[in-house]
Amino acid sequence: MKKKKALALLLTAAMTVGMLAGCGGSDSAATAGNAETADTAGGSTSGGSTSAAGEEAPDDGEYYVDEDGNKYKKFDDVTLNMLICWNGGFKTAQDQYNNDVAAAIREKIGVTVEFEGIMMSEAEKLNMMFASGDMPDMVNAPYWGGTAGETAIIKKAGVEGRLIDIKDLVPNYPNIADAYDIGVIGQKYLETDIDTPENNGARYVLPTEVAGDDADIAQWGYGVFVRGDVPEALGIDPTSIKTSEELYDFMVKARDYGFKDVNGNDCIVATTYHDGWSYDDYAQSFNAKKLTKFELDENGNVTYDRLTKNYVDKYLFIWKLVKEGILDKECFKTSDDRAREKVGNGTALFTCAQYGVTVDATKLTGLYDSNPEMRYTWVGPLNYNDGSALKQIEPDGRNGSPVIFFPNTCSNIDAALTWLDYVNSKEGTKLICYGFEGDTYEMNEDGQPRMNAELTEKYKVDTEGVNEELRQRGINYMAARTYVAKKNMAWFGESGPFMADAENEFVREYKTLRPVEKIPGYSIEAFAPGFDGYQEFAEWAFDDTTEKEYKERAFFADTEEEARKILEDYQNYLLTSDGGKMQAFLDYLTEQSKTRDDIAY
Repeated sequence: MKKKKALALLLTAAMTVGMLAGCGGSDSAATAGNAETADTAGGSTSGGSTSAAGEEAPDDGEYYVDEDGNKYKKFDDVTLNMLICWNGGFKTAQDQYNNDVAAAIREKIGVTVEFEGIMMSEAEKLNMMFASGDMPDMVNAPYWGGTAGETAIIKKAGVEGRLIDIKDLVPNYPNIADAYDIGVIGQKYLETDIDTPENNGARYVLPTEVAGDDADIAQWGYGVFVRGDVPEALGIDPTSIKTSEELYDFMVKARDYGFKDVNGNDCIVATTYHDGWSYDDYAQSFNAKKLTKFELDENGNVTYDRLTKNYVDKYLFIWKLVKEGILDKECFKTSDDRAREKVGNGTALFTCAQYGVTVDATKLTGLYDSNPEMRYTWVGPLNYNDGSALKQIEPDGRNGSPVIFFPNTCSNIDAALTWLDYVNSKEGTKLICYGFEGDTYEMNEDGQPRMNAELTEKYKVDTEGVNEELRQRGINYMAARTYVAKKNMAWFGESGPFMADAENEFVREYKTLRPVEKIPGYSIEAFAPGFDGYQEFAEWAFDDTTEKEYKERAFFADTEEEARKILEDYQNYLLTSDGGKMQAFLDYLTEQSKTRDDIAY
C-alpha cells in the first residue's frame, strides 16, 4: 500500500500558502501569460487541475508545498510512462517505481514516471508509434526545427490531432513556463517550429534541455582526440594540427607506424560513436563559422551548403579516410557500446564527438590505470575554413532542441505537467540530481549542494560505477531528459553533480579552448515556412535520411570519380526535383534577406 501524508498536514500546508484557482505565479509564468501571482509568501500554485487531453478535472484540494513555498497538486498514485526517443537507449534504475527518488517524489505529489528507451532510429520509432497508435503518456524526442526529419513527423502528428495542445496549460506550471522565453529559445524557433502556422494557434511541444541563462549553456566539448602515445612516438604536437588536411597527414603517419592496442592487437586508425557520430569533426576545417546551412554569395544571393563545391570536397575528404583505411568502415552502423570498447581498449588511435564521452569510455576499462601513456588528448582544435579559432556557436536562444510532447492517449496530462513542474523546481532538481542531504550530499557554505566527499573521491576514479550506484537509487538520471530551462549553475554553482569538484581536469581544460559564442540576429531560416508549398517541399528537399544514403554510398565508392558523381547526383536531385523548386526557394530567401538588416546565417 502506498504511504500518504496525513490529510491534516496537507491541508495545513495548503492553507499556509493559500489556495488559488487554476493558475500559478512566478515572473517567468507571468511573462508566458495567463499566470497569476501566488500567495504573499512568494510561493506558486502548480497544476491547473486538468485531466487527459486538457479537460477540467475535479480539484480534490490536496497539495504538497515545497521548501520554497511552491504548491503542487497531489495525485492518488498516478504512474505515467515516458518514451525517451533517442537511439542508444536510456539508462534508468532497475526498479523505476520503488527507487529512493521515485518514492520521494511520489510521497510529495503522488506521481511516478517510468522511462523507456529505444535502440533504433528516432524517425523510424516516431513513425511506428504514430502509425500503430500505441503511444505513451509523454515523449522526449529530437526537434531540431526547420528541415529535420523528426521535426516534420512531430509537426504532422500535431496537425493530425494526435498531440495535446498545451498552450493554455503550461503557463499554469511556473517552473516550466519559461521554456518559451526568447533568449531561452530563439525567436525563429518559437515562430516557425513551435508556433508554426499550421498549428492554427495550438502549441504541441515543450522545449527541453535549453539554458535558463547563459551560465547554463551546456559546453559539449566536440572535437578530435588522439591516443596520447601516438603523437609522442611520431614527434608531433597534436595541438598544432589546425586543418583537416594536416589531420589527414597525422593519421597516415599513425596508420603506417604499426601501433597496437592494450591486448597487442592491430589498431583502427579512427572511429566514431553510434551511427557515425560525429565523423564531421574530422572534416571540421571545411566548415564556416555560422549558425545555418545557408549563406550569401558574392552576388548577394542565398546559397545552400548542400549545393556547393565545398560540400562535395568535404565528403570526398571523408571518402578518402574510408578508402585509405583510416576511418573505421564499421563506424557508420556501429553502436555506442561497440565504440566504447574500441576506445576503451585503445584500439582506436583517433576518436571524435564529445571529449567527455571518450574519457568515460576509458574509465570503463581502466585504460589509464594500465596504460597511462594512452590517455586520449585533443587534436587542435581544428579551425574554421577561414582560419579562425573553433568556438561553440550558439544563437541568442536555442533554435532547435529536444522537446517533450504529450500524445492524445496521455492518461493524465495534469499529473504529467505537475511532475515536470516539480522536477524542474529548485527543490525537485536538487532531489533528482543530488539525492538526499546528509546521505549523498551536504550543503556548502554558500548554501549549494555538493556530493559528499566519499562519493566524490570514488567518482574521480570510477565515474560509471558511482553513476550506476546512484542511478539504482534514482539519483541523477531523470534530469537527463526532463530538464526544461536549466538553472543548475544559477542555483547550485555547478552544471551537475560532481562538476565543481570532480569533473575530469582535461575535459574542463578542453572546454576552455572551445568557449561558447553567441551569434545574434534573426535566422534566415525563419523565413522558410513562408515559401509557397514549403511543407511538401521540405519533406524531400531537407530529408536527412536521403542525404545520409547518398553520402554513405559515396564513402564506399571504389574511386574518387565515382564518389564525386554520387555526391553530385545528390545535388542534382536537389536542384531538379519538383520542377526545380529548390532554386525558387533560394530566390525567395534572397528576397526575404533584403527585408531586414539583422539577418543571421
